[in-house]
Amino acid sequence: MRVSLPAQTLHVERGGRLLKTYAVSTSKHGAGEIRGSFKTPRGRHVVRAKIGAGAPLNAVFRGRRRTGEIYSPELARAHPDRDWILTRILWLSGTEIGSNRLG
Repeated sequence: MRVSLPAQTLHVERGGRLLKTYAVSTSKHGAGEIRGSFKTPRGRHVVRAKIGAGAPLNAVFRGRRRTGEIYSPELARAHPDRDWILTRILWLSGTEIGSNRLG
């Protein structure tokens, strides 16, 4: 798998062949590996947890937990400053010590 930060996509590949592309969301703060920077770390990762299995499309999450809300334009207008996390979360863990893990 490979994530393109500029395109906000996840590419699933096998044997150098693209199998599927998914839309993803990464940090609005850009890329970087400094702990606490709220940036998206680069490098190799493993999926630590898959959050949202069985959740309906556009289910809203805060703090990796479902709020019970379903995203809609009306909800967005009611909460204009909210950082929307919807439907699924892949919680990643870096595998490169000193770069994106334990660094």
